[in-house]
Amino acid sequence: MSAIRALAEDLAARSDEQLRELLTARPDLVLPPVPDFQALAARASTRISVQRALEKLTAPQMQVLEALDLTTNEDSHLSTTASWLKASIAGSTIKALDSILSYLHQLALLRRARPHPGAPKADAGRRFYLPVSVLGEALGAYPAGLGRPYSTLAAQQPEFGQRLVEIVEGLRKRGLPIEKADTPATAAHSLHHLVSDPAGWNALLADAPPQTGDLLRRFKYSPVGTIPKKAAISRAVLDNPSPTPVEWLVAHGLLVPLDALHVELPRPVGQASRGHVIVSDFQLEPVSPTPRAVPNTLRDNAAFGAVAETLRLMTELLAVAAEAPIGTLRSGGVGVREVRRVSEALRLDPMGTAWLLELAALSGLLVLDAATARWGTAETDWLTLDRELQWRRLVESWLEAERAPSLVGGPLPGGGVINALAGELSRPDAPLVRRRALEMLSELSAAGVGQETHSAAFDVEDLIGALTWHQPRLQRRFARLVPGILKEAAQLGLIGSGALSELGHAVAASDFGRATGRLNQALPAPLSSFLLQADLTAVAPGYLDPSVARQLSLISDAEGRGPAAIYRFSADSIRRALDADMDAASILEFLSHYSATEVPQPLRYLVEDTASRHGRLRIGAAWSYLRSDDEAALNALVADPRSAPLGLTRIAPTVVSSAATPQELALAIRGLGYAPVMEGRAREANGSHVRPPVPAPSSSSTRVNQWELSDEDLDAQLAALRGRGPAVAKHNDESMPLVGLETLRKAIRTKSSVRMGVVDSQGNERQEIFVPLSVGEGRVRVFDPRRDVERVVSIHRIMDVEIVEGSPAHG
Repeated sequence: MSAIRALAEDLAARSDEQLRELLTARPDLVLPPVPDFQALAARASTRISVQRALEKLTAPQMQVLEALDLTTNEDSHLSTTASWLKASIAGSTIKALDSILSYLHQLALLRRARPHPGAPKADAGRRFYLPVSVLGEALGAYPAGLGRPYSTLAAQQPEFGQRLVEIVEGLRKRGLPIEKADTPATAAHSLHHLVSDPAGWNALLADAPPQTGDLLRRFKYSPVGTIPKKAAISRAVLDNPSPTPVEWLVAHGLLVPLDALHVELPRPVGQASRGHVIVSDFQLEPVSPTPRAVPNTLRDNAAFGAVAETLRLMTELLAVAAEAPIGTLRSGGVGVREVRRVSEALRLDPMGTAWLLELAALSGLLVLDAATARWGTAETDWLTLDRELQWRRLVESWLEAERAPSLVGGPLPGGGVINALAGELSRPDAPLVRRRALEMLSELSAAGVGQETHSAAFDVEDLIGALTWHQPRLQRRFARLVPGILKEAAQLGLIGSGALSELGHAVAASDFGRATGRLNQALPAPLSSFLLQADLTAVAPGYLDPSVARQLSLISDAEGRGPAAIYRFSADSIRRALDADMDAASILEFLSHYSATEVPQPLRYLVEDTASRHGRLRIGAAWSYLRSDDEAALNALVADPRSAPLGLTRIAPTVVSSAATPQELALAIRGLGYAPVMEGRAREANGSHVRPPVPAPSSSSTRVNQWELSDEDLDAQLAALRGRGPAVAKHNDESMPLVGLETLRKAIRTKSSVRMGVVDSQGNERQEIFVPLSVGEGRVRVFDPRRDVERVVSIHRIMDVEIVEGSPAHG
């Protein structure tokens, strides 16, 4: 039976509650909904879905799954149980393995199987398991860090296969208990048995040079290694009197040369070096790192101080960008010279400036002008926001950003370094890693240091180790991103002196209300006054109350540097306030009320003089005009209720302006019974006037998480699977291509012939018998025994595939 069909039967036998748990853990299986259990099994057997599930497994769960993959075989129906796996996993217990296997089965990474025909009767009552058919592909080339079997290496490395026969004969002459062999296949079988037997392994290593064991232990995590150029594999012969460890291992067939610089440790050798097990470091529970105690006062001072400094620097950066937009390189990103210019203005190191540039862009405070290729300030309410809201905006943008600012300055593959705001900083996995790092710090800190006055701080290596135990498949991402994430979190006040702050705990729990409330209490109270100076400036010697800052920003332009914000008054800034319906009296009253000093005479003259000249000319909005010498006709048109949508406004006895375009105006008044004629540019435009584009609703940019299922979704899917509700649309049977590919791969492994239904270019289907050789990239390479040639068949032309039972493969 096909493995997919067998998994479908396994899924159909589960209860609704078990299926609900599966779909909750793996929602991608029913997005979009599936019509039946076979389609569900096909989705669960795709490599991308299995890889998503593997990313959520812990280290012991991954170790059990890898050991199970290496000890089972779908083709020969070799299944396994917890008691059988125990022999391959050092330090495990049947109870622990049963629990893990049950969970992996719940995730549909395993399916229940019948006992192997050779299984002892005592095991008949145990639960036997087989993995999904694509598990080997999803795990990668070297599951459990072990290499390929001798048989595979001998077949894929013909030179090694020939040498293997000589190696076996040489070992026999030395008196080692190894079977005679005269072909690469039998030699691979003989050496496998010798290495897998503890007595044979010990006898083989008896004359190994010193440090050989240390060298073998270096292959713990990967079976492929690089050898020094000076290591002469050509001298790797059995009768070498003084070989190096590498030469000795190669000469005895325990290391397989892949090329001049790379070698591979065969699977049985890797297991033997681990004590004849697949997993030698089984760790059911994570090791709790030892924290260092940090006083809460020290933690809070560092965290809140970092928040205040980041907000101050961000305001200064926006002022710098407003004065001179930040240029970009032709290759993308902000160059070193431009970063240095901004750094000098901020009195900050280049890495700190790069971080601020990234954070400002992520928060929408800096925007790129495509026409000039420069980053400038956006129209935002940043200066008038409360500090806790400014901080929240930065933190939320950072959490959701699919970029890694800490990688700025890192090397590029082709040479050079990564620039700030460059495309190379894109990392779609960054939000996941940030949240996992904060959540893990929160969990580790919960254990604490046993004192209410102190918090727990952890080294970055300890945090990466804890994260890796919970999700080992993400180890490289954690090692790459977590160090930089911790530095960024410290600059945002989520970490203080190495310990997670109150703000960090709240953000880890997604409780921004608690975080902003705590920040509001911790930061000094805002100022409600400023100092007016005779040089037409105002100085705020600290954080200004947002309501006061909002009004002051309307009257003046912020241009300050350092902790004290500076605002400059000008005719343009005063005119801006007058345009906002203020007058000279209200402006001077505001300045007098909130200034700690008298209003300087030059500023008073500037306000009064600008106000006296304001409004002499007036501007209105109009798209077209209508003029006529017949005032009575114009009066009737303006008074007609049907013309109200045209926005007609009398601007002279014989002239009316309209909010409509000339073409819209002409069509409308013709419909009212008039006969207008186009003149001037309205005639020349002839329909070229268009209205400004209407902005899309804000809801159109809402980001939806496509991997979430509601209770209603689950109920509907379960009803469809059980046939209790409306059938799910079934445009095609998505399981059939996967079943066909599974059959082809099995035929390739077992070297069997297949009967294949193929559609030709004319749409005619015919049945042919082939020997499949390889499958990939949408094609199948086959041997046609009837014509004695090789062919390539496109997968989309294959209608059905079945293995020809009892017929040996040819070719």
